[in-house]
Amino acid sequence: MKAPPLIEANDLAVRYPNGELALHHVTFRIDSPSFTAIIGPNGSGKSTLVKTALGLIKPSRGTISVNGYDSVKKAGKIRKMVRYVPQRDRIELAVPMKVKDIVLMGRLLKKLPPRFATSKDITAAKEALREVNMEALWDRPFPELSGGQRQRVLVARALASEGSILVLDEPLTGTDVESQDLIVEALGRYHKENDVSIIMITHDLNPIHTLVQDVILLKNTIVGIGEPCSVMDPELIKKVYGPTAQIVEYSGHKYCMTRDSGLDRHD
Repeated sequence: MKAPPLIEANDLAVRYPNGELALHHVTFRIDSPSFTAIIGPNGSGKSTLVKTALGLIKPSRGTISVNGYDSVKKAGKIRKMVRYVPQRDRIELAVPMKVKDIVLMGRLLKKLPPRFATSKDITAAKEALREVNMEALWDRPFPELSGGQRQRVLVARALASEGSILVLDEPLTGTDVESQDLIVEALGRYHKENDVSIIMITHDLNPIHTLVQDVILLKNTIVGIGEPCSVMDPELIKKVYGPTAQIVEYSGHKYCMTRDSGLDRHD
C-alpha cells in the first residue's frame, strides 16, 4: 500500500490576525519520504505554511494534511510525529540551562510527567550532539555559546527527539560557515540513514543543494514546485524576486542571484 503524501494542500488560504491574506489558492502535494526546501522572499508565507501544516494556525479556507492527517482535526497526532526547530527559539538566555538540558528537552517534552532522563535518553542526546560536533560542550552553559553553536545545539535537540518528520525554519540564518557546514552535513547523513523526511524553510538553497529532492517556491501562493533544477527557472525566479533576479549557469551549476537571498545554487 502506497504511503500517504508527506504534505498535501488543497485550495488553502490563511489570513494574518489583521485579516490580510498570508496564503491563497495553495494546492500542492509532496510525496514521502523527501528532503523538501520551502523558499521565497520575506513575507511570502513560508513560516505560515509550515505552522498551518502543524496545526498551529487554522486555515480560513481549504485543507492541508501531513502524512494523511488533517492539520485541523488531527493537530495533536501530527505534532507527535514532528520534530520542530522554529526560526527563533524562545529559550530564555537568563535561565542557566546547560547544553545537555537543552538537548534532553527534545526527548523529555514528549514524555508524560514526571519526566526523567533515562540512560537511553542521555545516549541519544550525546549522539545527536556528536553529529554537530558539540558533544564536548555537554556541561557548558547554553547562554555562553555563540549564535552558531546555539543553533547547532537546537538542531541536535531535534535530532535526539523522536518523530518521522523534521521541520526546520531558517536553521542556517545568522550562523557562521563552520556551523552551517556541520548542520548541513548532519541533516544529510540523518536523512540518508533514517526513515525521516525533512522540511526546511530557507532563503538560500546553496548550502543544501545536493540534499534537496523537492522545492516549493512560494510568494503567498505556489509559484513553482518540483526538483531544484526545474524550479531554478529565470521566469519563475523573477516572478518571486522581481526583475533584478538573475540565473547564471557556470560549470554545470545554476546560480540564482537575488537582492533578498544573496546567492542560491543548484546543480
